[in-house]
Amino acid sequence: MLVHGETLRYGFNYDDYYFVRPSTSGQVLASFYGPWDDTGVMVKFYRPLTVAFSAARFELFGLNAVAHHTVSLALFVLATLLLARFVYRCTLRTGAAIVATALFVVHPAMPYSLVAWITNQMHLLQILVFLIALVWWDGVRTRRLVWWLPLLAFAAAAVMIKEDGIMLLPVVIAAHEVRRLTLERSLTRTPWVFAVLAIVLLVGFVFFRSQVLGELGGYSRPTAATAWRNVSKTLLGLYRLAPADRQWQPLASAFATWLPILALVMLRWISPAARFLVAFGANMALLTALPLVFGAKAEQLYLPALGLTLVLTGACLGLFDVAARTPWPAPARAIAAAVLAAGVASFALVSRDITRDFAPFGPIVLSNDNLVQTWGVVPPEIKDYLLRKREPHADGRISPNALDELSVVTFNSHGRDVTPDGVPYMWMNGTWLEVYVRGDARLVTIPVRHEVGVFREPARVRFEADGRPVDEMLLSTGDWRQSSIALLPADTPRIGRLHRIRLELDRAWRPTEIVPGSQDGRVLGLQVGTPIVR
Repeated sequence: MLVHGETLRYGFNYDDYYFVRPSTSGQVLASFYGPWDDTGVMVKFYRPLTVAFSAARFELFGLNAVAHHTVSLALFVLATLLLARFVYRCTLRTGAAIVATALFVVHPAMPYSLVAWITNQMHLLQILVFLIALVWWDGVRTRRLVWWLPLLAFAAAAVMIKEDGIMLLPVVIAAHEVRRLTLERSLTRTPWVFAVLAIVLLVGFVFFRSQVLGELGGYSRPTAATAWRNVSKTLLGLYRLAPADRQWQPLASAFATWLPILALVMLRWISPAARFLVAFGANMALLTALPLVFGAKAEQLYLPALGLTLVLTGACLGLFDVAARTPWPAPARAIAAAVLAAGVASFALVSRDITRDFAPFGPIVLSNDNLVQTWGVVPPEIKDYLLRKREPHADGRISPNALDELSVVTFNSHGRDVTPDGVPYMWMNGTWLEVYVRGDARLVTIPVRHEVGVFREPARVRFEADGRPVDEMLLSTGDWRQSSIALLPADTPRIGRLHRIRLELDRAWRPTEIVPGSQDGRVLGLQVGTPIVR
């Protein structure tokens, strides 16, 4: 909370406005055998578990940004506890677990990749799967093959969250072999059957993904020079925390750069536990950096950052090991503690500064808001809210939580339009549309109209309010009709705080398929007028 608690007062940013929206069960299921985005807005990837998680998250929290950020912090805390558990299990040293916890929480890679950006909750899911898999491996490393098989399930889940999950099994095997060489000389090698199954699974995933997405999906095929540059420059910059262009970052960079080098110099005098953390952390950073051959962004570095956190933990542990072996152990330990405290403090200060990049009225977020304005998938009411955020002194008048500022939000429409006689409306983008209404409303009236003259067949529309059927109409003329829906206070979601009105049709129409010479390729349902909320 000291380092990242400020994010609870932040709102949505950039890609959040795409993912914070309702999805149908059909859309979620389709993502298991197709691209994760059915709108064509996002780059093509295969991430079905991310889609399912995003859909479930919206069902629970709706547009409540505070709730979404609370989930980010809760998942980050869980990841921290799992890391502490893993480090303690491997080293049997409470101090190592505490150091790992502190360094993981304050590492400057975490705000962008894990904590401050709601979209990157998929990274939190991914790192949780990696850490659970490592804790499981630690518990079964000496057992029969059957106990290793759940690791294959963890790997399958990881690759369905995000494609960098393909490195989970290589990371587990690296952990086993490094432990065998440093901590546990009697440990047998990785079961060869498991290694073969891991290769089969990874090759199978690459083949299946290429069939689903078409070759690399959202990636272009890099040249060897580009691939090397992406990995080497990004990993070196992450290791050194460079460029050191923020306040306190030069100190953080010096700590991150020189402490591992000092550990290597002292390697023969440090404990096996420290050697394991340094060696395994370096292996993990290198392995998980390999997917960066296709491209690297700051928010993608959470797994290499976890590896480097383990390297720093091992280096700190080694520093205390050497201090204990000096003729003056007490002063030497005090110096080691001061070095660690200075490093953690500098990391924390840099991370807090990076977190402010996501301040809701800051220049970066406002610039991203301008881009969101161009996205057709974003409801027009949210676009109005983003425009209001740019007004003078908006930070003192407008809540960063969009939920507090919106009375009505309409999802799955083609945006605002006006009839020839001046009536504002929106076309349904398909067979369903959802209208979210403020929680204190007691009655909402929704005008609807069917373009029967063009589509040449009647339409039947059903209305639901908070999951209960409330109305049904057969629209066989081009006249405007109204549905007045009573809203029950008891039905208001406690966290989402918005009533949910759903309009659903049996079918939708495409003008290019009906009207000769039409260039309108949209899928259209009904025309929905401006809801009247009381």
